[in-house]
Amino acid sequence: MADKIELPVVGQDERRGLGRRQVLQGLFGGVGAGLAIPGLAAAHPIQAHLKDPGKVAAADAKATPGARPEFLDAHQFETLVSLAERIVPGSTRANVAGFVDQLLAVDTQEAQRGFLNALGTIEGEAISRYGHPWKALTEAQQIELLTAASTAKPSREEREWRPGQPITSPPEPPKPPTIRDRFDDLKGWIAGAYYSSEIGLRELGYTGNMFFASFPGCQHPGGHS
Repeated sequence: MADKIELPVVGQDERRGLGRRQVLQGLFGGVGAGLAIPGLAAAHPIQAHLKDPGKVAAADAKATPGARPEFLDAHQFETLVSLAERIVPGSTRANVAGFVDQLLAVDTQEAQRGFLNALGTIEGEAISRYGHPWKALTEAQQIELLTAASTAKPSREEREWRPGQPITSPPEPPKPPTIRDRFDDLKGWIAGAYYSSEIGLRELGYTGNMFFASFPGCQHPGGHS
């Protein structure tokens, strides 16, 4: 069993739950090392957001259920809602899509383009495979598509070093992103938004005054962690 860390109880109001800023501030104050989200790369754009209490609070306040998206259009937003729920069940209750939309609205153009390219790649793959946009696919088709995307090869793979090989080698030219890269980018946004919510943090062991120092990893079906 993972070690536990005692944290100060933060904002326990059972009628409205804990906001992302309250929970993250409690974690940073108690652990002092940020939030280790399963499967989320250190360089992912959402990491910088989650380390900024001001951005978290502003995005969380605007991302109320039913609010009009600020960055995404209506179709993109509805696609994200569906994708998020399929990748991380419970994302709708955690208002993942609204939170991500608000973060993207204040992010760099590079991060915005990357997200839209990732979302467009999944949408394009749905149309290519099944002749319908993502939202119109059956559950089985959505799972099949995401399984293929999550198991495809990334553009850059770690090469195994063998005895006798030089330790350093000339850098390879960058390769265009694959569907796996696009899936990983989307998954990072969704997982970061989900596990920074009260729902996601409680899944990882947070109880209001106690938190696990390390996590066993996400246990959702599909192995998206």
